[in-house]
Amino acid sequence: MPVDPVCGIELDEELALLHEYGGKKFYFCCNGCRRIFIKKPRKYKNNT
Repeated sequence: MPVDPVCGIELDEELALLHEYGGKKFYFCCNGCRRIFIKKPRKYKNNT
């Protein structure tokens, strides 16, 4: 199961929001976490 890199919640891949960064897929629980990641992706990209 993917984990939201911002808040750490385990997600269902089919229900999560997706964003690609640096050739890797990142999954998010909500648009808020996705926006936080997009603003500072380097801060969160290693949290997965």
